[in-house]
Amino acid sequence: MRWTSIPETHREFSILPIGLSRNGSKGKYYVVKLTATTPSQLKVYVVDSKRGQRKFYCIEHPPWSESGWWPTQCQAVNFNKALHWLAHDGPIVAYNPKYRHACIIIHRSQEMHHASHGHGAVVSETLTVSMGHLRIIQLVCYPFPNDHHHLSIWTLVDYEQSLWKKEHDSVYFRDMVSGIPWIQDYMRQYNLETTKQMSFLMAVFMDKRAPPETRKRIIFPHPLLCHPNNPLLVYLYLPESIVSLDVATKKLQLITKDIKRGTCPKVGRYESGYDMVIPMTLHLEPSLLSDHERVLLPCHKRTHVVR
Repeated sequence: MRWTSIPETHREFSILPIGLSRNGSKGKYYVVKLTATTPSQLKVYVVDSKRGQRKFYCIEHPPWSESGWWPTQCQAVNFNKALHWLAHDGPIVAYNPKYRHACIIIHRSQEMHHASHGHGAVVSETLTVSMGHLRIIQLVCYPFPNDHHHLSIWTLVDYEQSLWKKEHDSVYFRDMVSGIPWIQDYMRQYNLETTKQMSFLMAVFMDKRAPPETRKRIIFPHPLLCHPNNPLLVYLYLPESIVSLDVATKKLQLITKDIKRGTCPKVGRYESGYDMVIPMTLHLEPSLLSDHERVLLPCHKRTHVVR
């Protein structure tokens, strides 16, 4: 196994959302970073290892928001030979660096928009890939004590036509079960915790004229991803722990504990320690690069490997 360190970028780009894509030839790649976008422009900084080039590209697209957009995740989802970011309460934006001046906009269905969940709903979303389909995990919570907090999974069944379907009936927090009492109690007795303190993604991308309520976001729980081979097995980030949820059985299991949160020193904002997990069986082998698990990740995020 060979590991390659990606080249350093300018300091001002070090905290921007990143994507890594193969560039045809063996060992060649693209590094793509989103820069500040506008309502009708996708702006990217691309490193092409094959040509040894670093360039900015500005791609025009039809606007869907009056105040610009920001991605829900730092790291792009690599799918169908393109890098994908999910816009907050907006479409998926796909970019293939091979084509440089073009992007694809995949709109969500009407019932997936945050406003469809009723007044006061706060939504947390993650874009993930499972069984060859893009999927969105959607947590919907409410600011007053009630039993309507729930999780839904949306599957993009037709990439070309932007057709979505709900993968399973929504799972309500009140119905979730666990053999570990504190996990079950946390979900069943959940009271919404939110913050209006902007994340670093929001600070970089959000139009300052946007309504203050758009800044509200859920602190915990946070959806991480669907298992690559089972879209109904979802990983959630709880306070200092990661759990899995079997949507079919509504059963929660503890994956790991003592996961800490911290600050992003470059922007001084309180951020989650992880923005994804990778479910896998780890076979330990000697490596010439002792710190290889962080080579391809932005310095402000960590990826936790679970068994």
